[in-house]
Amino acid sequence: MAKRLSEITNIHCTMLDEIVYESDESSDWGNRKRPEEERDRLFSMILQQENWIIEDVGRPCFSEGLKQADIIVLLDIPLRLRKRRIVLRWIKQRIGIEQSLYKPSYAMLKCMLGWAKNYDCGKGKLHDWLRPYQDKLVVLHNHKDIEKFISKAWVKLAF
Repeated sequence: MAKRLSEITNIHCTMLDEIVYESDESSDWGNRKRPEEERDRLFSMILQQENWIIEDVGRPCFSEGLKQADIIVLLDIPLRLRKRRIVLRWIKQRIGIEQSLYKPSYAMLKCMLGWAKNYDCGKGKLHDWLRPYQDKLVVLHNHKDIEKFISKAWVKLAF
């Protein structure tokens, strides 16, 4: 969704995994963590831009982005759909249709499916890290919600 919004709005999108990790082919995972100082410097450079879109899952090191954001979008989609999307994305990465910052191994797929399960906060509840930002939070629950939100972004730009 962040990539689609970026295309529609012509605002650069940064996947914050790319700020946390850098490519390292010698690693079993295909990447390694950047030093915290470098990560923080790169993130600060993003926030200094006039407009930005970032994608992340709420790492504490990026809380300043939540504070500065005009709007925060939470995709609270059903676990089965999250898992399906993870598997489809992983397949695309395995066959080379989609790039990834990690090696799309079976071990990574297992990790991602575990992370997806741990992401749930309970039906109708918010993650604690989002509570301070409820006034600028939009929660989307399904494909229809996502498409409606994206079409509104397009309409706002057109006028």
